[in-house]
Amino acid sequence: MRHGGDAGASLVELLVTLAILASLVAMTVPLVGSARDHQDGRQAAAFLAGQFRQCRQLAIETGRHTAIVFEPAAGPSVGWTLRRCWDGDNDGVRRADINAGTDPCDPAAYDIQAWFGATTIDRDAGVPTVGGSLTGASVAFGAARMASFSPLGTASSGSVTLRTRGGAHFAVGLAGVTGRVRLYQFAPGPRQWQPL
Repeated sequence: MRHGGDAGASLVELLVTLAILASLVAMTVPLVGSARDHQDGRQAAAFLAGQFRQCRQLAIETGRHTAIVFEPAAGPSVGWTLRRCWDGDNDGVRRADINAGTDPCDPAAYDIQAWFGATTIDRDAGVPTVGGSLTGASVAFGAARMASFSPLGTASSGSVTLRTRGGAHFAVGLAGVTGRVRLYQFAPGPRQWQPL
């Protein structure tokens, strides 16, 4: 026996409310995933820039050349790993000296993909390097593939491009004479790199 009006919602009203909530959740999930993807890429670029700055500071403090050395990733990873090496024989950091053990390196390599989701040191075809080349490498520091820093604070010029799972691109550029590190994000609309 009912006393005065509706005491609750009908089954149809509950189903309509649940359908509206499900639609809102379905629209929100891709936005959250995209924001997370963007955040991973930006954090990976900031981490790499921090490694460059720290390596430069180490070269100035110790009076020895130092370098961030990039190697193709082994195993399940895709892209590149990086590690810090320093000059052991006063001729700068060289690949031959690293391989011979003359220029020592940190024992562990950093794997960007393992630390920052599916962000890798890579770029999609059609996305130019920071220098504007469509054919340049994702690690653009010459054949040695290392960003080298001198005790005077100068560095080898170049850039590293990062790609997120969702296709966003970030880059870290290094100016040779000053050793200045800059962060960039690729804007797909105007198809150009923009400073962060």
